[in-house]
Amino acid sequence: EAGDMILLDNNFASIIQAIETGRLLSDNLKKVAVYLLPGGSWAQIWPLFFSLWFGMPLALSAFLAIVFCMLNDVFLSLAMVTESPERDIMSRPPAIRSKDHLLNWKLLLHAYVFVGTIECFTGFFCFWYYWSDHKVPLTSFMFTYEKFGVDPKTPYSLAQLTEMKYVAQSVYYCSVCLFQVFNYFATRTRYTSITEHNPFWGKGRNLYAFGAILISIIIQIIVTQVFWFNQVFHTAPVPVKYVLPTLGFGALWLLIDELRKWFVRNYPDGLTAKIACSHTINYGVGINDEMAR
Repeated sequence: EAGDMILLDNNFASIIQAIETGRLLSDNLKKVAVYLLPGGSWAQIWPLFFSLWFGMPLALSAFLAIVFCMLNDVFLSLAMVTESPERDIMSRPPAIRSKDHLLNWKLLLHAYVFVGTIECFTGFFCFWYYWSDHKVPLTSFMFTYEKFGVDPKTPYSLAQLTEMKYVAQSVYYCSVCLFQVFNYFATRTRYTSITEHNPFWGKGRNLYAFGAILISIIIQIIVTQVFWFNQVFHTAPVPVKYVLPTLGFGALWLLIDELRKWFVRNYPDGLTAKIACSHTINYGVGINDEMAR
């Protein structure tokens, strides 16, 4: 009861392993937060705000928001917990308890302002792409509120517009789900390049991620394609072409985050490293050096 640490195997080397495990747990919890916050809150609250402020149709229904949070995001976040440590994990200086918090302004800035903004823009882009492709321009539903489809008029009846709204909401949902896959691959390392810590082979391999992605895809197919869900929860089949822009925006985010990691690795004292949601790289005195002394 008096000790802060108890060695069960009478081996001081176990202290290093215990510290590495503790740091890995802390890292993965932070990664889960970075992964969940953009899609689970940011990409869901803005459709509501846009509907209230700009009088446009709701881009994401309550049912699809619940499915996204309770099913799609859960499996990939569980895969994130099983990630292996990055190679710098034992090169960092010891954490200061009073300053090193699970959530800090850097993490929230990264999750909301950077990832969340791009993810929201991607979802709305696909949402508006669907309407525009059906000859319903942005000006036809902005600031219309309850007069949508009446003033100004559109080529469709109110019943047709209602059905189209269900499709557009399903497009937004699928787009955000797809972007979260790119967010996962960007977030699984906070400073190491994805090429050095790839999920396919080596120390960074994580096959659980691909199972989680497959489950998320199956959930999307069931929710949007099964007739019972269409009738009861007002979902609709999604034409693939309206979700395809997400691939471009997701790849762009992967590239941006790779550039961020490159700057953090090569300029640890630079501005990018100071505001980045990652640990400062320190190849000086680490835990292994302290234990050797």
